[in-house]
Formats: sequence, structure tokens, C-alpha cells
Amino acid sequence: MDLKYKIKRFFRNISIENLMTYIAASMAIIFVGDLFTDGMMSSFLSFNRDAILQGQVWRLITFLMLPQSSSPIWIVFSIYFYWFIGKQTENQWGSHNLTMYFLTGAVLLIASGFATGYTNASYLYFSLFLVYAHLNPYHSLLMFMVIPIEARWMALIDAIFMLADFARAFTFYAYSPKLAAALQLSVAVAFLTYFIFFGKDHFGGIVNKFRHRDFYREMKQKKIKVTKNKDKNNEG
Repeated sequence: MDLKYKIKRFFRNISIENLMTYIAASMAIIFVGDLFTDGMMSSFLSFNRDAILQGQVWRLITFLMLPQSSSPIWIVFSIYFYWFIGKQTENQWGSHNLTMYFLTGAVLLIASGFATGYTNASYLYFSLFLVYAHLNPYHSLLMFMVIPIEARWMALIDAIFMLADFARAFTFYAYSPKLAAALQLSVAVAFLTYFIFFGKDHFGGIVNKFRHRDFYREMKQKKIKVTKNKDKNNEG
């Protein structure tokens, strides 16, 4: 039994319906609070290891609810996008699976946060789109509200940006090693969470392709004619 099913079996009764609705609403409330407190509300809710060890345990949860933008324009787009992707994923994948995904990511982020002192959930939310694209690879979305593009290609762009941020963090080590490590671990956690749940699908497909290639090569050597079946209903 792989790690994904061990996690799901252990927490089989945990399910939060409309999870992304609650998270999106929390982001909106905190964003408004930041407008009136000059960002102090987010500062009071963000992950901070020293503060947590001093008793501010709410930070173990509230850092997951922080708005992902400080721009009044982009925050609307950001909140709507995360809500839409989360809601569509929940409808298709189920509230239990989505809850387990966030719970797994949150636990890993907390562990990385205690290791470096800080963490944030931005890349975990980015990875949510990877989940959506995996479930709906050919569904078209409007990038920048203008350009139609299939979810699988948007997910590729998403992954490239995440990897670029991981690489860019190396330049931070000269003046802020903890910040650099925290950023890289946040990216690593996002990918790790995704591959815990979907790695078998990806790597299993690669293994099957190699097996098929070897099979047809062997049949060719034995001069046995094999017809490759193609299901047109599953194409594109």
C-alpha cells in the first residue's frame, strides 16, 4: 500500500466540505484587515516558530489563510481563482481527497517551518492547480482573462515558475540563509504533496510506455506482427 492510501486510510473520516470557500473567505477578511492595520493582521497570523513556541499556537493554522497578494486588484483575481479551482477540484475529486491534500501539505509545511523558522502556503496553493490540471488536462482556461490555453499547459507554466523561484532562492543565501531555505522548502513541499497523491499516475505511465516499447521491439525481433490499438474517444 503506497503512502497516499496510508494517509487516506488513517484519516478516512476527515472531510471538510467547501474547504476552499472557507479559505477564500478568510483570505478576503484578512486582506481587508490588513488595509486597516497596515499589514499587522497578516503579521500576527503568519507562521513564526519563535512566536509559536511562546504560545501563539493559532499561527499553526492561520498561516494557511493569508491572502496571496497585497494588490487590491490582484487579490480579487487571486481569491476567485483559488476558489474556482478548489471548488472544481472538490466536485470532481471529492471533499475528503481535497482535505487530505491540504492536510498533508500543511503538516509538511509546519515541519519545514520549524526547521527554518518561517514558511508560507503560497506554493501549496500553486500546486492545487497542478491537481486540477491532472484531473482536467484538456480543459481550456483563459490565461490573464484573455488567452485560451489548456490546463495541462498552464500547469506546466505553473511548475516552471515554481522551479524558477526555487533556483532564484539560491541568491538569497548570501544575506538571508533562513529565508532562502524556507522558500525552497515551501516549493519542495508543494511538489512533494502533489507527488504523494499523483506520483504513481505519472511514473506508472512512464513505466508502461517503456514496457510497451520493449514489448513491440521484442515482437518485431520475433517477426510477429502486432497492431497497436488506439481509442479515438480518448484522444485530445
